[in-house]
Amino acid sequence: MTLTETPPRRKASGPPLTALRAETRRGIGPWTGLSTALMLGVTMAAKADDWQGDWIETQSLLHSGATLLGGPLVAAAACWQGARDHRRSTGELWRSTPRARWQRMTVAALPLALWAVAGYVVALAGALAATWPYAGGGGPLLSLVVVDGACLAAVALLGFAAGVLCRWRLAAPVLAALMYLLLGVPNYSESPARYLDPAEQYALWDQRPVWWYAPAMVAWTCALAVAALTAVAARRRLTALVPLAVAAVVAPLIVSTGDGLFPHDPAADRLVCTEGTPRFCLSGRQKHLLPQVAEALSGLTGRLEGVPGAPKRYADRPSAQRADESRMPTPNVGWFLLRGRLQHTEDFAWQVAVQLLGRDCPGHEAGSKSWNRVIATDFAVSGWLIGTRAAQATYVPDSPELRRLDAMPDAERRAWLGRYMATRKSCDPSEVPTL
Repeated sequence: MTLTETPPRRKASGPPLTALRAETRRGIGPWTGLSTALMLGVTMAAKADDWQGDWIETQSLLHSGATLLGGPLVAAAACWQGARDHRRSTGELWRSTPRARWQRMTVAALPLALWAVAGYVVALAGALAATWPYAGGGGPLLSLVVVDGACLAAVALLGFAAGVLCRWRLAAPVLAALMYLLLGVPNYSESPARYLDPAEQYALWDQRPVWWYAPAMVAWTCALAVAALTAVAARRRLTALVPLAVAAVVAPLIVSTGDGLFPHDPAADRLVCTEGTPRFCLSGRQKHLLPQVAEALSGLTGRLEGVPGAPKRYADRPSAQRADESRMPTPNVGWFLLRGRLQHTEDFAWQVAVQLLGRDCPGHEAGSKSWNRVIATDFAVSGWLIGTRAAQATYVPDSPELRRLDAMPDAERRAWLGRYMATRKSCDPSEVPTL
C-alpha cells in the first residue's frame, strides 16, 4: 500500500457488537436474569400444590408472577443500569467519544432486557417440566408466553429510560413500587381498558385468546417502551413518534374488542364419558381422571344400583333438565387433585351426594317442622350413600333417620329410595317420603 492510498475503514458495527457482548456477559444483566428465574422458581415452588398437574393453573400462576413480581424487579434493575453514567459521572466522557448516543444506550439496555426474558424462559421451562408428568389433555398457551416475555422486555426498556432521566439514587425502588401499582391496579377495574395491562389475570379455564392477541399486545407494550427509549437516546427525538403511532393504532383495537379478546373455547364443553352405567363425564383435558373418579364414587353408585330414578350419568357441568343426570364437582388442582391423583375422595363423594339431593327451593319455610324433616331426610340419605364412616368424616351427623335407613332390609330400602328419588327435586314436604 502506497502512502497516497487511503487506509481501509473499520466496519462501524465492530465496536458496538464488542460492547454488546461485554454488556451481555458482565454487568447487571446476568444477575437480573438469575434473580428473575430464582424469584419465579421460588414463587412457583411455594404453591406447587395449587398448579402442578394442570396446564392452565401452571401458566396462570406463572403469568401473575412474571408480570406482577418480575415486572417491578426488572424495571428497578433497568433503572439502576440507566443511571450508571450519573453515578460514575462519565456523561461528559461518553459525549467526547465518536459512538452515537443511541448506540451506547441500546448496548446498555438491550442485554438486560434479553437476560430478563431468559430468566423467565428458564422458570417457564422448569414449571412446564414439573407439570407435564401429571397433566392430561391440552397444553401451554404460546400466546401467553409471548405476552409475558414482551412485558418483561418492555419494562426493562422503560426502566432504563427512567434511569437515564432521573438522577435520584432511590429512583429504582420507587419505580419498582410504581410499576407494581401500574400493573396490578387495572385488575380491579371492570373497564375494557384493563386489557391494555399485560398483567391482566385471564380466566383461561373455558376461554382462549384470539389469534391476534399476542401480536397486538407485543406491539402495544413494546411500542411504548421503544418510544420512551428513543425519546431519551435518539438525536432526533421526533423519531419516537413512529412507535407511538403504532401504539396509538393498536390500543383502540384492544380496548374496543374488550372481553372478545378471550372468547369461549368450544373445546371446554366437550365431555368425555366412561362406558357402562352409570357414566362419568369430564372435560377432554381431564379424561385421564375418569378411572379415579369412577373408583371414588363406586360406593355411592353401588348403593344406588337397582334404585328406580337413580342418575344414569354424572358430569362436571350443570345437569340438563333430565331426571337421570346429576352434577359432580370438577376435580380442581389444589383441592381434589394433587399431582395427578384424586385427593379427599370422601369429601368428593359427599359433594356429589349434595348435588344429587340438592333442592332449589328459595321460598321454603326454613323454620317449619315439615321442612326440617325434609332436611334431616336429605342428610340421612346423603350420609348413607357415601357410607357411615365417610359420613362421620364429612358433614353428616349421626341421626335417627340415618340409623333407620341403614337398618332397613335391602329390598325395603331400595323401594323407599325409589320413592325418594322421584321427589329429590320437589319443594313440597308432603311429597317426600318419611324415614
